[in-house]
Amino acid sequence: MDPTAVNSPDPSTPGTTVDECADLPIHAQRRNSLVFILNHALGYFVAPVFYVGVLHAAILSALGFSDTIANLPESVYMWMTPLPVLIAWFWPSTRHARRILVSTYVIEGLAGLLAAVLFLVTPQWLVVGIVVHSAVIGIANGVVTMCLWELIGRGMTPERRGWTLGITFGVGPLFAVLGSCASQLILNGNFLDLIHVTPVPKPWCYVVLFGTTGPAMAVSAACVFLAHVPRESSVEPSVSVAGVMQGLREYFAYRLILIAICGFLLTSAGGNMILNNLALFVRDTTGEPPDTYTGLQLTLRFGCKSLFGFALGWMLARFDAKTPALATTLICLAGIVWALVVPGKWYLFSFGLLGAGELFYIYYLNYIVGCSAPHRIRENTAYTNVIMIAVSFMPLIYGAISDSYGLRASFFLALGILAGATIIVSTLLPRQPVPSRLDSTNSINPGPL
Repeated sequence: MDPTAVNSPDPSTPGTTVDECADLPIHAQRRNSLVFILNHALGYFVAPVFYVGVLHAAILSALGFSDTIANLPESVYMWMTPLPVLIAWFWPSTRHARRILVSTYVIEGLAGLLAAVLFLVTPQWLVVGIVVHSAVIGIANGVVTMCLWELIGRGMTPERRGWTLGITFGVGPLFAVLGSCASQLILNGNFLDLIHVTPVPKPWCYVVLFGTTGPAMAVSAACVFLAHVPRESSVEPSVSVAGVMQGLREYFAYRLILIAICGFLLTSAGGNMILNNLALFVRDTTGEPPDTYTGLQLTLRFGCKSLFGFALGWMLARFDAKTPALATTLICLAGIVWALVVPGKWYLFSFGLLGAGELFYIYYLNYIVGCSAPHRIRENTAYTNVIMIAVSFMPLIYGAISDSYGLRASFFLALGILAGATIIVSTLLPRQPVPSRLDSTNSINPGPL
């Protein structure tokens, strides 16, 4: 992707941060880009563990728990997403960003190591250990996301930010493919009948998978010291009730952000929350245990994400901010249709489509960041993560529907949700994000629709 292909800087557009980036040396912007790319790549590499859902559900299902309990870790993960906003409230200044990032990566690594130990020494507490680990990742991932997006939102020009997103979510998922291939060999010993090794016996296979997150996060923490942290501006949010209320008002009273949030949540509910049931569908289509194809599912999930990542980045550069966001919703819809109509092992390709659709998070968030003032980027990113708690109950609903009416019934519900998202986004959201701004009466101008 040509970095000059993205929209040129515009002082009126939030997120471009022209004033803040005008005197930022190009080598500093490159370092920020490198940190963003490398740390996402490391996160992708340990995706079998950090993407709470499929592996966790397969482990609990193998232990004999119901589909509802198998979906519990992902719901717990979602329930923890409000906590990172406290970081944005109590430490809003950019001078805290490096310390926050390093601390968070260390905590994520320690959580993985602790879970690995539990698999060995206290097998009777595995359910508790898996749920607690999911909770820690739910908090930490939100903190990492808001800090890294602030880094690229305020620490580089729009051209370089567009280039960085294209590389990160085009090349980055390849590391998830590598990690997924390794996890398949560890769990099953066979990858696409191309590679055969002796599988690691249980519980050692889970010890290896969870334990690997420790050194991976140590490297991520070290990378943070390469970043050029954006300097404070004269309009930094204040650590006060008034400052918090003003930020909430700018976020929730702005019509374009609310429309984007609707598309964001509905796409998450229909295209992302259904993945656990999609993994359990292996029992119906192949007659084999759900964890048999976990590694292959993740490989398809992230391999397609890589391919579509370049395509969606091109859409952002060639067309507008709305196009790739809407495309992710349509890709998720296609993934559900594929699972419903394609029989046998070929249904597994639906993981590829839904994996590509998971980039909805990036491109809806990009739209919301485009509607945000530079000093509100971290805060608004945190609010967007918190909003996801509204769909945290969906895995449990899908599990309950599956227990009562079968897995296919849950797929039809997901299909209806995604159809609603498509209608809302295609008809109500402008092609480009319009900055929110306060007029002379101190009310928010919602911008044209």
